[in-house]
Amino acid sequence: MYSVQIFLENMEKPLLRTMHAKAYGQQGLLNNSRILSDTVSFFADVKRFAVFFEKLEPWQKTIIALIYGSGPRGLELSELRLAVPAEKRDALEPFTLASAKDLYLWRAKTERGTFVYRGFLDFAECVPLCPGKTGKVADIRYTGYAGMLDWHVCEVLASVKLGKLRMNGTGNLHRRSLQVCEETLTFSKVVSPEAAHDEIVLILQFLSGKRWIYQENSLLHVAPVAFDFLKRSGFRLRNEIIVWWLAERFHGDTEHFKLFLRALDGGMSAASAERLFWPFDPSCCLPGADAVSVVWSSLARPLRELWMLGFVDFAVDKEQRIVSIAASDWSREWISSEMSPVPGSQISTLPNFEMIVSVSSAPRVLFMAACLASVQNDEPFLRFILKRETYMEGLMSGFAENEAKSFAEWIAAPENVSLALAEWNASHFGASFRTVRLLKISNDEVRKNLEKFPQFVEMTEEVIPGYGFVIKTEFEKKIRELLHHYGLEPAEDSVEAAPEAIRGADWNKEFWLPWPAEAQPDYGFKAEVDEAKLGLAMGATKYGGEYRKLDTFDMFKVLRYAHSTGTPLGARIRNSDDKNSLVHEIHFVIRALHLSKNPFYAEVALQPGNTPSDVPLESISEIRLLYGNTSASK
Repeated sequence: MYSVQIFLENMEKPLLRTMHAKAYGQQGLLNNSRILSDTVSFFADVKRFAVFFEKLEPWQKTIIALIYGSGPRGLELSELRLAVPAEKRDALEPFTLASAKDLYLWRAKTERGTFVYRGFLDFAECVPLCPGKTGKVADIRYTGYAGMLDWHVCEVLASVKLGKLRMNGTGNLHRRSLQVCEETLTFSKVVSPEAAHDEIVLILQFLSGKRWIYQENSLLHVAPVAFDFLKRSGFRLRNEIIVWWLAERFHGDTEHFKLFLRALDGGMSAASAERLFWPFDPSCCLPGADAVSVVWSSLARPLRELWMLGFVDFAVDKEQRIVSIAASDWSREWISSEMSPVPGSQISTLPNFEMIVSVSSAPRVLFMAACLASVQNDEPFLRFILKRETYMEGLMSGFAENEAKSFAEWIAAPENVSLALAEWNASHFGASFRTVRLLKISNDEVRKNLEKFPQFVEMTEEVIPGYGFVIKTEFEKKIRELLHHYGLEPAEDSVEAAPEAIRGADWNKEFWLPWPAEAQPDYGFKAEVDEAKLGLAMGATKYGGEYRKLDTFDMFKVLRYAHSTGTPLGARIRNSDDKNSLVHEIHFVIRALHLSKNPFYAEVALQPGNTPSDVPLESISEIRLLYGNTSASK
């Protein structure tokens, strides 16, 4: 976000003089520094902005509040149109343009030719984030998510470790794998049956974004770095998720995020909270002024995820409608300490091979328990049952012997349980196939000298007479340096590349929310849509049959016109996920338009033949009107 001063400092001198004349009238010759200081003094006046805001109509106040609430993200005109009454949409652009000209807002032009509107830092505190705040609802129980997300991350990782999650041929999570996850994450069903799916999307996006999981053939695997993190830095798991989430949803702007949390302190109606977070997910439905409760699927995704992260609590009525939302006690601690508080853990192992483990326990314990035991519930206190079959299945997924022995200590197992675990460990680790690192020395003289070199022998497991050595892998670098002094330069083995993040999966597309790119301020203050030019363009398309590349708003106009008149259209289509894909041409008649929220698409009848199909708008490269075959629409 810009301040008024920085905005004016970067303005060209002729335009700055025009702004000065607008504020003070023509005053003859003035030096540039005087012009700048006077202009900044006028347009940065907070009282001037307060008077402007007070005189606005309700829908105009909503627009200004949404733009300032969006912070550095900003809002495009096409997104703002979804937030105003239908009868006011034609007045929206003149209002935002006039507000930009008077420096109550500023805007930047995107690569697609549209404008993103943002607020000035000078006036951020003048615009209420949540007008009409109502406070907590006293007679309804509030539901928090506690530390369930930490446990669910470990549980999903365990499913990957045990080979339960697969990808299908199109690069998306297999249907049965998704079902396995949804059946285990049941705690969130108290709010909505759809919440489990959203949490799985969040978890898989986190795990793939951190490269803690990777794909090999159709199977997902746990990367070594994931378990290493849980063992060494597991206490930071919650903080690791939050830092990643803030980078994804708020682009790392922690201070702006804290403003939203403070606004939720004390509680507000769910509809007010939805309006508060709407600028970060404009594809969701903006509640009306009289609305109070909201269903889960209508909430902005960042607000849903705040509940899963434990920042907010939801008050839910009997019909599973969210009535009120309030910041949790944990979120207040997080704001004050700027670090995630570390909750205490509770683990009890009973002689009947049952374990009671709180979800606030160390993630390494939660992960290994999910791999080695059978979990019976999905609540803040988890109940596990240790069985030989599940324990051996977990060991075979790949754990070191010292890790398996440590598990018995972590869970404070009674003597009979500890002896059983030791017996199961012995049956698995008592016999093993090993891969060893052999060093072959063909020169007999060098080999004999190395056999007599104590420091070298300490770095080996065994001497093989007449052949070489079994070396300790952790000393391989030092051994190579030593061989260099003997004139030996063995070739380096090829090192496998680190696993890349899984891209193009369903969870990636579901998680993604648009965020306009940074751009320089627009000082031209021209109308976004020039109606005269648009008329000429549509005329050329109508009579000349030429293809046109249109921005989103212009395309909406053309599609609505074609739909209302039954005019056939021609379009050049490209795969929206692959910019290098080939373009092909289709002719169609529009049957229905879905333009209220992303993803925008049209239900069409392909010509000839009237074959039904859905056409995503983002796949349309160029479009034209076809007037030679109007009968096709009948």
